Amino acid sequence: MTRRINPSLLEHMNGSVLTICELLRLRLEDGRLFGVTSLDRDLFFDNMWWRSYTGMDSSVIATDTNLSVDNSEVSMLLRAMVQDGLTLDQVQSGVLDNGTYQFFIINYEDTDQSHMLDAGDIGEVKVANEHSVTVELLSHAVRLRNSSGGVDSIRCRAVFGTYANSQKGCGVNADVMWVDGVVTGVGDEKRRVFADSSIPLGTESNTYRVRFTSGRNKSPRLYQVEAYSLVSGTIALIEPARFDIENGDTFQIRPDCNKLPDDCKKYTNFINYKGDPYIPVADGLEGLTPNAQLAGGVTGGAEIED
Repeated sequence: MTRRINPSLLEHMNGSVLTICELLRLRLEDGRLFGVTSLDRDLFFDNMWWRSYTGMDSSVIATDTNLSVDNSEVSMLLRAMVQDGLTLDQVQSGVLDNGTYQFFIINYEDTDQSHMLDAGDIGEVKVANEHSVTVELLSHAVRLRNSSGGVDSIRCRAVFGTYANSQKGCGVNADVMWVDGVVTGVGDEKRRVFADSSIPLGTESNTYRVRFTSGRNKSPRLYQVEAYSLVSGTIALIEPARFDIENGDTFQIRPDCNKLPDDCKKYTNFINYKGDPYIPVADGLEGLTPNAQLAGGVTGGAEIED
């Protein structure tokens, strides 16, 4: 695959003595930037510091003309980014979720000579021995090898709270629905059950999302609520948090969507419904009987409202 490259950097790379290093920039969902370098000293480039400490071990940038990726991970010591505010607890609690990356090569003696080799999304993050982190890097080029498109489904395929003008766009502004809370009690399952009796949870829906805004579990990660009590304010999560939930931890909670037409109508958003609830369907028994299928979907012979 042909790449356009900075002519001065290309000339340098064709020379006999190279002063080249690799740079990896991680952009978190909250906007924070962290940079690490394979150089043996910190480097200032593109208005930010790229930390060394690590001997960054990159195994990422091997691609060929058919867009296959030979490897897609980078390992580094967490110490490289601690001084810029990224801690072990944050990484383990999911702060890198939904982040992106950029990968460069650069002449560290002349930082005007640089070239972006790859960019994409942060995938799985693994922590070893509480010191080293391995980050899976999912290149944008990989997407070109994947099949994409929609399939029929009764339930909505949109991601709740996203912009409407995309394949999986919703159109509901979920940001205004967040309600602040403080943990006032923790159950026996300290990573899953907690309470705040001041939270006004509605009776019409049991679908909620929670994110922690302080404490060891602070991150953009959204946890789905399994059940809650209107009397005691007790909230039980489906997936346990990474660390024990403690009294005084702050969190936010908001309604979510059950992906069915009635819920979408509740948000006055049925025009953006990304499901197919009125495609004729049949159960297994009816499918064995000729001409026994009923029109309709979720509600049998329901009609579309004007």
